[in-house]
Amino acid sequence: MAKGLGPTLVAEYSGLPWKGNKELGFIARGGPPGNNFADIKESLPFGQLPLLTTADGCMVAQTTAIVNYIGMLAGTEGSGLDYAVSQMLIAEAEDLYAMTNKNVPTIVAPLNQGIKGDKASYDLYWSEKLPPHLANLERLCAAGRGFDETPGGLYLFSILHQLCLIVPSLLAGSKALSAWYAQTLNDPRTAKVLAGESTMGSFKQYFISEP
Repeated sequence: MAKGLGPTLVAEYSGLPWKGNKELGFIARGGPPGNNFADIKESLPFGQLPLLTTADGCMVAQTTAIVNYIGMLAGTEGSGLDYAVSQMLIAEAEDLYAMTNKNVPTIVAPLNQGIKGDKASYDLYWSEKLPPHLANLERLCAAGRGFDETPGGLYLFSILHQLCLIVPSLLAGSKALSAWYAQTLNDPRTAKVLAGESTMGSFKQYFISEP
């Protein structure tokens, strides 16, 4: 999942034709020559995924650029205040991802390794660092603008969903945010992506709980 889930949801909701990893035969690691990340790494704008390649071969890198580009093409980015809120949610999703990446283990990096903190940092993240962000999002969501089906709303959902996989009750105290999350989770397009039935294929959970 990591940063791949958000662009996939935005693409699926866009209504535009697109091809993902499953249809293209791309495998991040361990696949046949020519279909691996290592085979294309040097040609990428920043040497990393996710990547969107346009029909004429132009590369769009960085998650925020990808979701905004799709939203622009599809007309799902919203207008006026909805557009502004969508952009705010993209920025907040980036902040949440960075904070989570420092304090929560992943399938490739346990605690106390590299930038990861220790068990105390992990506990502090859930008890003190994350709640103020959720409270701010609750107030913004209750205002009812810019969340539904925008690039920002879908990207934010992709990050919150990964957190809810670790702590299912995470949004229990957030009425508006919880209702929006459930609505998005139960949307057939979201269900299709999470079930691995979109052209992107299946996703592995990236962030994991502390052992």
